Amino acid sequence: MTRLHSLTRAEFAYPLTVADVYRLQEDGIIGDADSFELIEGEIVPMAAAKSNPHEQMKAALIRALVLALPATETVHVETSITLSETTFVEPDICVIRQPHDTQKVRGPELLLVIEVARSSIGYDLTTKLRLYARHGVRDYWVVDVGRRMVRVHRAADGDRFRDVVEFDASSEIAALLLPDVRIRLSMLD
Repeated sequence: MTRLHSLTRAEFAYPLTVADVYRLQEDGIIGDADSFELIEGEIVPMAAAKSNPHEQMKAALIRALVLALPATETVHVETSITLSETTFVEPDICVIRQPHDTQKVRGPELLLVIEVARSSIGYDLTTKLRLYARHGVRDYWVVDVGRRMVRVHRAADGDRFRDVVEFDASSEIAALLLPDVRIRLSMLD
């Protein structure tokens, strides 16, 4: 059993860096199975259990992306992406041009970032949105499983996106940097 949930500020110099976290994993203090993100130097545990509708939507999106993408791009699922020295996130889905070491990828190199949200909608539309904008992500989608709609965020400007459009399940969404990727939630069932 690892100690992720019992780590205290007194045990480590804060803010933690991404390199510190990797050392903690190597030392067995944090396990590979622990689900967390490092947000501006603080470990933020993520929900271990995800709902069936969340997982079904994620699986359908992954399938659609894999079928639409050329061989030069790769779909990554819940992969740690380093945004800065003190921040890494694990988006539900992201697309990266091959070959790439995901520990070296930065925001502008992410071709598409998708968060599938049910209970995490508030977090994905506030904390995650600010981080993705601040670090230059160019195409950020939040799929609201409960409402069956997608909020597409583009044109990062500081801690926000200037271009935000909502699409219902019947609308086709074209990925900004991946011209062959067109998604319609109603077609994923």
